[in-house]
Parts: sequence; C-alpha cells; structure tokens
Amino acid sequence: MTVYGYARTDSAQIDDQAAELYESGCTTVFSDFRISTDEPGTGWRDLVGTVESGDTVRVLEWSRITRSADTARFIRDTLADLGVQVETIKGRP
Repeated sequence: MTVYGYARTDSAQIDDQAAELYESGCTTVFSDFRISTDEPGTGWRDLVGTVESGDTVRVLEWSRITRSADTARFIRDTLADLGVQVETIKGRP
C-alpha cells in the first residue's frame, strides 16, 4: 500500500500544500495549479493512472481541492471505484 498526496490550488501555495502532504507520509504528491471550480487537471489524471487498489490518497482539506460538491463527489467516487481510500489531513473527510 502506497500513500499518495493530491494538492490543488490557484495560488502560489501549492508548494506549501505539497510540503504538508510529504510531511504526513506521502511518498509522491501530484498537483494541479487550477481554479478550484475547474475540473481536475493533468496532476489528477497522473494520480488516477498511478494508484492501485489498496493505496491511499491524502488531501489537506476539500476546500483546497474544490469548492464544487460535484467535483468533490467525482474525485471520491473515482478513487473509491479504484479501491483507493481518501484521507484528509485537516477539516472534514
């Protein structure tokens, strides 16, 4: 089982998010520099292409990933369909 991170932001804070995810034990952090209402980008596609059943994906908090309930559901559902657990470091799961 591998623990991956996913960071997403539309500001220069992407490095801060990645650092926190690495500190939490993530071996690799995928990221997208996008507006939070946009669909996930290439970092997301790379993450989905890498994870395997039994892996874990950590995010700092959902408000950093997206402000859209539909996009959050899409991310959770896609990872669940792949057999991947999702964890948040801050905030609600």
